[in-house]
Amino acid sequence: MMSVGWRIEEEDLDFDAGGSPRPLLSTWHYLRKTLRRRWRTWVGIAALGALLGMASVVLVPPTSSATVTLLLAHPSGTDPAQAMATDVSFLNTREVATGVIHELALGISAKEFESEVVPETITDQVLRLTVSAPTESEAVTRARALVKEYLSFRSEQLRSLSHGLVSGYQKRIVSLQHQVDILTGQYNTLSEEGAGGKSHASDILAERTQLNSQITSMQQAIEEATLQTDAAVVSTHVIDPVQAVPFSAKRAAVLRVLSGGVLGLALGAGLVLFQALTSERVRRRQEVALALEVPVRYSVAWRGHGRAPRDWLPTRGRQRGGTPRQRDLDILAHGLETALSAGSPSSPGPRRGITGVSGGRNRTGLALAALGNAPVAALVVSELALRLAQLGRSVFLVDLSERGELAEVAKRRGRESRTDGEEYATMMEVVRPAGSPALAVGPRLGAPGSSLGGEHRAAWESADVTLALVEVDPALDVSTLRTWTDQIVPLVTAGTSTAELLQTVAELVRSSGVAMPFAMMVGTDPTDESWGMTEAPPPGEQPAEQVQE
Repeated sequence: MMSVGWRIEEEDLDFDAGGSPRPLLSTWHYLRKTLRRRWRTWVGIAALGALLGMASVVLVPPTSSATVTLLLAHPSGTDPAQAMATDVSFLNTREVATGVIHELALGISAKEFESEVVPETITDQVLRLTVSAPTESEAVTRARALVKEYLSFRSEQLRSLSHGLVSGYQKRIVSLQHQVDILTGQYNTLSEEGAGGKSHASDILAERTQLNSQITSMQQAIEEATLQTDAAVVSTHVIDPVQAVPFSAKRAAVLRVLSGGVLGLALGAGLVLFQALTSERVRRRQEVALALEVPVRYSVAWRGHGRAPRDWLPTRGRQRGGTPRQRDLDILAHGLETALSAGSPSSPGPRRGITGVSGGRNRTGLALAALGNAPVAALVVSELALRLAQLGRSVFLVDLSERGELAEVAKRRGRESRTDGEEYATMMEVVRPAGSPALAVGPRLGAPGSSLGGEHRAAWESADVTLALVEVDPALDVSTLRTWTDQIVPLVTAGTSTAELLQTVAELVRSSGVAMPFAMMVGTDPTDESWGMTEAPPPGEQPAEQVQE
């Protein structure tokens, strides 16, 4: 019987679509190397913070201060904590600040003076004041004036409080005394009536006695309130006289410089680490190799920012490898030459050498693909072309870059040395197709619509080697590359390209039918210890052709 049920295959649970995350140890290792590589950034920001701290010493000089300690007595029966809070509020009043400003003719606002006074509650009855000023003498003077003005203002407020209480008692006493006078008159009238009014007169006498007792109590309260207020005012005094706080201008300057440096260091290191964690640009050799799926066999630390200085260009009479930058250029040119010597790795049959062959024409094609570093790539191509020409090889140079960097290098080399310039112009003419060089069609494979005219085509046919400088743009078709060359070597600058861009470049090159034997890098970090190959290295073995400055 046929089963009509669906049969669902079990999913492969071992498949990991997202890939394994980077180990924590690898992440710390990566961040540590990032800090080592970009030490100039965070050290520079730290130095800037220290300079700002030093500038703040000049622009905002550190102030001096003076302290004074007061014993503040309070009337009995009041809550000590609440009474101390009231005393502190008296200190922060505008009237106290205005009185000190007028007495010393400071010429500042009351708010500014209040900001220079810092109260500190030691106990419920002890208050310490710290007064700041530009100099120690001014701080002492302001502290003394503040104590005088503050104690006077506090005494007035305490007496005003007791005066209100006394005034209320006195009004009540006057009212009660009026009632007593009325009761006294009634009592005298009833006493004259004889025995009939004695009963009622005794009641009035008792009421009058009670009112007199209240009057006596209130008079005693007035005396007690007055005495307590006077005692609180008299008992309040300075227990620790005004004295300047020892101050060191050098210490303050050092603290500000150190604070600025530490803050700048934290900010710089945080910025570097944040960029390292959020950046998608590849920097290590192995990351570039995995993205391009070809090994990175040659890498140098030289980045070649912009157009090369004059001392970067080799001239006759200069010793090869005399400077580190020249050595890096020699390494890159040698690496590019190995691709010519090996021939296309995808081509069957024996490899075709170019340096020891006499007779016949190889017409070997090789292109150096610049990925955002056309000036550096132009120098490498021109260096290799000059080497081959000095060995008696006929070289055909093609400039397919967007801005004609290879042609510009030829002009500069001609201006640099007349002798080399004449040789360069005679042996290696740079051909730059008209129109858009990136879309120009070459003479290889019998492609129709070639951009070379009769004279240039004859030069190409008679040349041993064709060297081209190209720039691969993901937005353009690169199928015309195979009409110029059969091999292409990408030149990647560390930290300027993303893995996605490199993968796109690799796919475009492969789709065009051009072989990509390996890649080269510039600007590699000296701390980069990665293998630079598409597979893990055997234990204890290093790549034979991996070179780094």
